[in-house]
Amino acid sequence: MGSEYQFEYPEVEEGAPLLPDLDQSDAPYKVILKTGNIVVEYLGSDSDREVGGSVQTQTQAAVRNRRWRVSSEELMRNSPYFGALLDPEKFREGRQFLQRKMMVHRGGLTSEPGNSNGHAFDDEQSPPPFTPDPEVKYLPVIALPSQHFSAKLGVDAIELFLEILCFRSFDEELKAQFNAKLKVLPVSLIARLLELADAFNSPLVVRDTLKRAGYAFGKGKFTPSKFDPSLLKLSEDRIRQTIFVARILNEPVIFQVMTHALLVMGSKAWVNGVERPDCPVFPWRYLSNGIEEELYFRRQCVLNTITDLQAYFLRAYGGLEDPDPKPRPPAPGKPSLSVPLTTLQPRLFQCRYAYGNSSACDAFHLGQMTRFFSLRTKTIFLGSTLIDPDFALDPSDDDSDDEPDHFDSDPHSQHPPTDITAILAALKQCPDYQIDPNHIGCGVRRRFTPPLDCIERFVGDGRGLLGVDILSWPSISSTTTTTTSNNTSNDINIPIPNNRTPTSWTNRTLPRAHIIDIRFSRINAIPLLSRGTSTSRNTTTSTTPRLSPSQEENARLLFTAKKRNWEA
Repeated sequence: MGSEYQFEYPEVEEGAPLLPDLDQSDAPYKVILKTGNIVVEYLGSDSDREVGGSVQTQTQAAVRNRRWRVSSEELMRNSPYFGALLDPEKFREGRQFLQRKMMVHRGGLTSEPGNSNGHAFDDEQSPPPFTPDPEVKYLPVIALPSQHFSAKLGVDAIELFLEILCFRSFDEELKAQFNAKLKVLPVSLIARLLELADAFNSPLVVRDTLKRAGYAFGKGKFTPSKFDPSLLKLSEDRIRQTIFVARILNEPVIFQVMTHALLVMGSKAWVNGVERPDCPVFPWRYLSNGIEEELYFRRQCVLNTITDLQAYFLRAYGGLEDPDPKPRPPAPGKPSLSVPLTTLQPRLFQCRYAYGNSSACDAFHLGQMTRFFSLRTKTIFLGSTLIDPDFALDPSDDDSDDEPDHFDSDPHSQHPPTDITAILAALKQCPDYQIDPNHIGCGVRRRFTPPLDCIERFVGDGRGLLGVDILSWPSISSTTTTTTSNNTSNDINIPIPNNRTPTSWTNRTLPRAHIIDIRFSRINAIPLLSRGTSTSRNTTTSTTPRLSPSQEENARLLFTAKKRNWEA
């Protein structure tokens, strides 16, 4: 091209078969690789293009942001999808690409309008989007199939994916700059990138590139490798995306910490239990391989333990007997004494002083506890067992707001906090009530706080003790990925036997505490431990107090115990 020749490329539209070979500032596409011999174009879905207008009305900048100059050799080498797509012996796109490539090398382009094969257009055919100039080199264009992946993955993920595929052709300076940029990219973009790479059957090259760059899971102030209450300030989507990325990149520490954070924070999808989505969702919205169900089960175990602690003190101050009393095993070497059971057990007052109003003292604290748990922390619900929740005085007016409050028996109407750390913090604010100055210390606070500290020690541990250990979990290969109508991947869970999930809390082959003793905010002993087996017939018990050296195991024993002695 002569120095005096000034070429002004015409207004080109989407779907152009050939584009001029120009510099970055003048080209109607983004240049990822200056030596690239092909332009990849993303047309987008119909609904996606409606946002920016029709093909004819979109601005040149919008069209340019959907085109990238890359190397066809790098695409075919690093992506099995492009290796098959650009193969002229397999697909029509490959044959068209070969024809256009041969036209460019042989100079088969003329100034006469023609179709993609270089022949003149018939009257019934539409004219080309632009007229080739004989003094300008051109690059063939291939369009990404818009129905192969979800448009919600974004154009930025497509551009980053193409940059990774062409990484080997970068010079050393450009490689260093790209690695520095890749290391601190947002987790949301990397999650979409990994999903896009899976759609194009190229997860390995993307994973290796992220590992080589030392991906740091964004550049925020939150450290995903250590649990901290500040992690709970992140959105649920951000936490789930971090779990998804950590699983693909094989980062077990981050995976365990972030699954712990999701368990503690709770999920909007767990309000009515774990339900498989009816419509296709991204893989981080529903964790596969039974992990979603496992996190929900563990969370319910923790909440059940907190409920059991509240019920213990309500029964104690209310003078109610344990609904499921179990005798403690005799100490080794001591014979068990046969004590006849009576129908009436003497009531043990919780009042610390043997005054005549000890019964009134207990009743006072029972009322204060009930008020605090139901109104302040909203962790218990007071309702009636006599009322049908579907009953209405006026069946013809189901939306009436004139119904009395006592007919509202929905336990979710009070909206208790979902964050377990917030629940524990609220419970620890229980005031130290007293019925009169002569009953100082008779309240529940001094006895209630140490067990809460024991629970909080496991919930707030920086190692994420309640999270899932991905190294001992079944491989991700045990799931099958399908492509749905809108091309968002959807994992199909395959039932996983218990013997393949050795760390699952639902695994019946693991030992389980029948009785566990808590004293001074710590687990003191496990006097009755079941030996886990696959069948209940072979279940044996151990009466030797034993604590596991693993804090993860102690957490499982505490939160799955059948009975807890809170003041052993």
